[in-house]
Amino acid sequence: MEKKIQLSVILTNAPGELAKLCDVLKAEKVNIVAMSIQNAKDSVKELYNMREKTGRRIALAESYRGILKDSSDYSLIRLLVDKPKEAEKTLVKASHLLDKDHVLVFKLVNQPGMLGRVAKRLGEANVNIDYIYGSAMEDAKESIFVVHIAETDFDKAKASLKDL
Repeated sequence: MEKKIQLSVILTNAPGELAKLCDVLKAEKVNIVAMSIQNAKDSVKELYNMREKTGRRIALAESYRGILKDSSDYSLIRLLVDKPKEAEKTLVKASHLLDKDHVLVFKLVNQPGMLGRVAKRLGEANVNIDYIYGSAMEDAKESIFVVHIAETDFDKAKASLKDL
């Protein structure tokens, strides 16, 4: 497990925008190690539906409709790259909206149940997982997962997973 910097970029939700982002990184010889793309509209829709199902919706439906309309033009791209400082510099220079955050990166044996073991240990240590993304090729020996938790929980997470 390693602590790394994740870059989050807001892109226009339109054909070719991801290709342009990739070209900017390629020009600086920055390699994308992991990526998550989330359409902002879908995220807002999911939040609305969840709040409806749990009975915790406090905003009016009109408010959500307004946010849905505004958010339909954008996507959130989360990137783990091999050279985050260079990537940040070049993305800012290319006028991309950018944020950075610390995440934990796990390389796990690629077998059933490994991610569940990590999640269980974090839960037992009272560490909440905000979000996670990752993958592996079907026949690969290892998988990679990027986990976002509160930075104040990094030491607890590390201690709970030391023998994994």
